[in-house]
Amino acid sequence: MRFAFFAILFASAALWGSAAPIPDPSLTRAQLHAHHQSQADHHLAQAEHHLHHAETHSNHAEAAHQSGNHQAAATHEGQYRHHMAQVDYHTAQHQSHQAKADQLAQRRSVQSIDELD
Repeated sequence: MRFAFFAILFASAALWGSAAPIPDPSLTRAQLHAHHQSQADHHLAQAEHHLHHAETHSNHAEAAHQSGNHQAAATHEGQYRHHMAQVDYHTAQHQSHQAKADQLAQRRSVQSIDELD
């Protein structure tokens, strides 16, 4: 029983490890920086896009409440929540990619200073 438990535990850990993305060794640090900066910019734009939609649905929900159309109000509130969840997701992705891009840019500047010595 214990053997089966540990066998499953180690097998699952191996599967999780094999699922991790492996960076392409042929990419330069500048290319990685450009990739992460591009992704950060993309996710920021998507967060702004979803925020605009969320605000629109919030306004429609308020108008539906005032007119007494509770079904439409509930639909718009659901859409509002969906778009706000997307804002949270894209904001987190933006922060992650921006941090990686900033880290790569900092490493590149430190490396170039070291190369001058």
